Amino acid sequence: MKRLCAVAAVAGVFAAAAAAGDYNGQLRALMPTPKEVGFTQLIEFRHAKKPAANLAHGFKGGVAAIYAKGTAKSPVEAAATVYLYATDAEAKTAWQRACPSCSHVLVKGVQMRYEERKVNGAVTFRSVTFCRNVWAAVIAAGPEATTKLANDVGVISGAVYRRATHFGMSACK
Repeated sequence: MKRLCAVAAVAGVFAAAAAAGDYNGQLRALMPTPKEVGFTQLIEFRHAKKPAANLAHGFKGGVAAIYAKGTAKSPVEAAATVYLYATDAEAKTAWQRACPSCSHVLVKGVQMRYEERKVNGAVTFRSVTFCRNVWAAVIAAGPEATTKLANDVGVISGAVYRRATHFGMSACK
């Protein structure tokens, strides 16, 4: 059931476009706006730090954002990190190393690993994706059902790749 929800969430938001290969545009252009992903505010947006050594080979740069929605008593937050790698092979290696025990699914050419976990008693849903030389990790937490958290993660991940194709990356395959 969880896999079906994740697949449905991601499948509904990935877009395809024909262009010329890997993403070579501005990093900040990859991060969606709160409105695009159904969140009410952007708490933070910044350059991402260089990843851990096992994810760093071929790393060119990254951006990170924290989104929020809900109420003060019932907040939902999502954190997204997007890395750009020199090649798709390096993005794939980082993706494989990021969450090797996570479940895996391929949706419209985007490779996705995902998991549901409890952190300090709260349910979280996390995904790590890659397509071409773009890698994204998104985690959502809050009092929503797992299916809603999975949808939030899928919407944000999908928006990253929709933006990448809009700004020149070839469709995921």
